[in-house]
Amino acid sequence: MKVWAKIVIDHKVKNSVVIPVDPENFYDGLTQIAAALKIPTPIVTQSQIDNFLEFNLLKLKQRDFIESIPFDILEFNAIFEK
Repeated sequence: MKVWAKIVIDHKVKNSVVIPVDPENFYDGLTQIAAALKIPTPIVTQSQIDNFLEFNLLKLKQRDFIESIPFDILEFNAIFEK
């Protein structure tokens, strides 16, 4: 699975990256995404990961980060190859 991660400011995509992520080890993928976007790594719960794997969408806001972030939302979309 690949994940399309987007930094959103005022409802506009300002930066994005597509990274292959192993669904069994989502935390490592999350660290890679944060490093690629040069942002702090968010705190994600297992229920958020489960919902992402079921619905293919995850939106993270300031409450999901320890550090302050210079954007409104970090959005993840799952991309499945055929």
